[in-house]
Amino acid sequence: MNVTTDPLADDYLRRLDAAASALPAHRRQELVSEIRDHLQEGLRQAPAGDETAVRNMLERLGPPEEIAAAATDSTPPDQLVAPLRETNGSAIVSVVLGVLWFAGIGSLLALVFGYRARREIKNSAGSQKGSGLATAGIILGWIGIAILVAGALGGALTLVAAVHGGGGPVPVHSP
Repeated sequence: MNVTTDPLADDYLRRLDAAASALPAHRRQELVSEIRDHLQEGLRQAPAGDETAVRNMLERLGPPEEIAAAATDSTPPDQLVAPLRETNGSAIVSVVLGVLWFAGIGSLLALVFGYRARREIKNSAGSQKGSGLATAGIILGWIGIAILVAGALGGALTLVAAVHGGGGPVPVHSP
């Protein structure tokens, strides 16, 4: 937070940040950033090292607690709107690849994107949705892998049976 290069202004911004702790994080950051920009502009216009000019500028702004209270009261509780949650793109890719399969490669990619999406959604602090899509992509990916493995095993068994004369018992040689 120490970006204004004036100790009084930096202390003011720390107090504002603490006083605005009840605000949502993005709104608190926006408020502190606006005040920081205002202070930096004022410091550029004030004579260097003029503590009186800095104190006057801070006094005109008012106590940080009042600014934070005004920002808190600016949105009435009955008008609060839930933030729009964005669907995670990796979750969408995961389910599409799981459905399309692409001879096993799609299934493998569905798993990669599905697990990645679940991690991103978990770390998004509620700003992303799509966990169900990611899970569906993971399930489809594992089903595709199972089908691929079963097909490979079936093909291998068919090949072994064809090599040994049409599926009859394989003779065992005893010494």
